[in-house]
Amino acid sequence: MLKPLADHHGASAHVRLDDPPDHHQYPGASARCMGWLGGNHGQNSPDDRLPMVTKDSSGFHRRIDWNLFRTFHEIVRAEGVTKAAEAMARKQSAVSLALKRFEDHLGVKLCHRGPGGFSLTDEGLIVAETCATLHAMVSATPSRIEMRAEQLVGRININMIGNIVCEKLDAAIASFHARHPHVQISIDICTWDVVAGSLVREVSDIGISPVRHFRADLEYNLLFDEVHRPYCGTGHPLFGRSFADPSELRNEAFVLTGNDEPDELTAYRIAHGLGTRIAGVSDSPEEAMRLAKLALGICFLPEGLAAGAVAQGQLWPLLSIESAVRLRIYVITNPAAHRHMARDRLVSEILSMEL
Repeated sequence: MLKPLADHHGASAHVRLDDPPDHHQYPGASARCMGWLGGNHGQNSPDDRLPMVTKDSSGFHRRIDWNLFRTFHEIVRAEGVTKAAEAMARKQSAVSLALKRFEDHLGVKLCHRGPGGFSLTDEGLIVAETCATLHAMVSATPSRIEMRAEQLVGRININMIGNIVCEKLDAAIASFHARHPHVQISIDICTWDVVAGSLVREVSDIGISPVRHFRADLEYNLLFDEVHRPYCGTGHPLFGRSFADPSELRNEAFVLTGNDEPDELTAYRIAHGLGTRIAGVSDSPEEAMRLAKLALGICFLPEGLAAGAVAQGQLWPLLSIESAVRLRIYVITNPAAHRHMARDRLVSEILSMEL
């Protein structure tokens, strides 16, 4: 939108009110504005400016109400106080008062209003340019934040139980890394009971494990159900056989996973009398699986972990999938932890991943 502005020699210039003023378009504007910056006032008539108030300009940014810049920007865009008030859903008197306060702070008159229409003074052109710049910077802030989010850096510490086999988790981490290659992902393997404590202490950012007790200060999102079945190795007498009732295995020797055994699995074993004869123990599921392959005893293992050895004929599942123990694995976070955009993005990636 173009608006004629009369200069002091009767000539007209046009300013596009929805664009910031351009000093190259209006040569001499900066020089003519020196009046309110402390320079020569001789080029402006007494009616074009308010009495100059001598102030320490270094403290102007602390004294000024920044909302006045926005209000003046809206006045310029609307070509007047009345339309600006309508656009801002404010009373005309309130907008007029804000304009007067702004002019008082600056010590200059910023615009002419009257029967001849609305027009900016030379000083008003400069201030309008500043307001337009501020408006553009504020408007661009969300997109700049989004761009920064797309260029994440830093490190994400994940604590998880060992040998999690989950295509959804793997796909999410791969996808996240492809979009945010500068974020380091660190994975520490620990027993499931350590995960919650590390999150509360903010030693880790994400925990992936089963849960014994749900804590009110942590957030839990289901990742998947992990299937556990008892397996035996090729040299075991029961290799190749299948059982419908778990209690039929009560007299067999078992390899236990020690402290890494979840409560649900322990309860299942006790309910069916399994594991009263112990042939071996290892907190590492991989090492427990090694002992099972060597036919030391029967071992409960996650289906995903045992799948490769089953395919190679090294292990055999003794119970049907219907009789299996299902262990719920959660993505766990601490909502009260220090804000971590990379962590939040990865968690969102994991939970939204569909295969």
